[in-house]
Amino acid sequence: MELFLTPNGRIDQPAYWRAVLILFAISAALSLISAFVSPFIGFIGILFVWPWIAVHVKRFHDSGKSGWMTILVVILAIVVSVVLAMFLPSLFGIDQVAMQEEMQREIEQAASSGNPAAAMSVAMEASKKAAQAQLIPSILSTLIVTGIVGAVMGAMNKTDPNDNQYGPGPAGASSTFV
Repeated sequence: MELFLTPNGRIDQPAYWRAVLILFAISAALSLISAFVSPFIGFIGILFVWPWIAVHVKRFHDSGKSGWMTILVVILAIVVSVVLAMFLPSLFGIDQVAMQEEMQREIEQAASSGNPAAAMSVAMEASKKAAQAQLIPSILSTLIVTGIVGAVMGAMNKTDPNDNQYGPGPAGASSTFV
């Protein structure tokens, strides 16, 4: 659990990839649950921002670099996510503008009945429908971002075999999957 909760210490490449795969699986599961249960469950994903950061900081530490370089990884992930969000849904035949307009019409129609509960119910169902339509592009986007960030991390961070200011070398306890 310490692996995901604290940015202190070091992790080697295999531990990094195990952590990334676990975090990706959690992200995909949240997307799936959010699409079929409630779109609001997707907000739980915000809680997993810190574990992603902690894992990347430790990986930078393993190569003797400052954990602050994680900011560059976050910027890279945001840029790639935005670019993918612009074209990936359309590759799967999803017209986001039309979907949004349809949702708005349905919600306005329900709201005009004067029943706020009905409008809220329609809004929830429309949100679930949109989340279901975008499920595959969403998971694919997360997979692509994870792969690109992982490749960059692999290229930038070679394990420092010696002890450094962040902890002992790979033979030490901090380089194992905790």
